[in-house]
Amino acid sequence: MENKASVLLKSALNHGLIFGVILVIIQLVMWMTGFMPVGIGKGLLILAITFAIYIFGTFWFTKNYRNTVLGGYISYGDAFLYGFTVFMIATIVTAIYSFIFNSFIDPDYTARIVKASSEWTETYMRSKGASETQISTALDRISGKELPTPLNSSLKSVGFGLIGGAIVSAISSAFAKKVEEPFKD
Repeated sequence: MENKASVLLKSALNHGLIFGVILVIIQLVMWMTGFMPVGIGKGLLILAITFAIYIFGTFWFTKNYRNTVLGGYISYGDAFLYGFTVFMIATIVTAIYSFIFNSFIDPDYTARIVKASSEWTETYMRSKGASETQISTALDRISGKELPTPLNSSLKSVGFGLIGGAIVSAISSAFAKKVEEPFKD
């Protein structure tokens, strides 16, 4: 019989790979449709949708593990560990995809996002009556930043995945936990 840690890791690896592929497909669809996540509204919308997908996906996979592997019960700590492991595996999958995408599929994508961001910022600031100096300063700040390399971008996403995974797992585990009643018999 397999021990608890190897069962958790095997299941989390499976679910993490599935979750990672789902996230990659979402990113590919956004890219293929030409969606540019620039501006306040689009940025907040993408942030909210992404956060909801992360919480729901982590919850769903943890609940699936709880019900199919653990017989319907899981502690908060075990749910957190499982969800965090799934999230980190999905993060590694998306980081690998991001590296490949930014290195080989569309190396100019980040530069186009920066350009679209600059254009949006200029339009927005003009609509709010900002002075030419303020607009120029803001645009210089945007264009003065060095574009991250594909490797730096991927490594940074894994770092954010550690923090985001802990937050998302803490939230989803609260809903996925289910402790067996000690006096049910």
